[in-house]
Amino acid sequence: TTITTTSTRSAPNMMVKSSSSSNNTSLLSSVYRNIPSTFNNNQQQIRCAGTSVLGAAIAVVAVGGCAQGIGQLFAALVVGIARNPSMKEDLFTYTLIGMGFLEFLAILVILIAGVLLYSE
Repeated sequence: TTITTTSTRSAPNMMVKSSSSSNNTSLLSSVYRNIPSTFNNNQQQIRCAGTSVLGAAIAVVAVGGCAQGIGQLFAALVVGIARNPSMKEDLFTYTLIGMGFLEFLAILVILIAGVLLYSE
């Protein structure tokens, strides 16, 4: 009788496990149905290309600011050399350092604009 009791106890446990695994499967399938369209092939994905282009265009405006900054940098170099010609080498070194920062900013802006352009 002890063997039968053990077998009857294990049978409901196995039934619970199998029913919970079927519940998990149905739960996962319901979750996958609600995931956005990048994971679900049943829905069509809508891409707002105009928004991406607009964001990239606004980001590229900053390149004009970098160009203006480089212009002001060299204008200040000319004024500084005119006021004190003996500081020419130091002023030119500082100008090149500032130009390097502005060029880095311009490259960074172009990269961000590219990411915005091809983002969804």
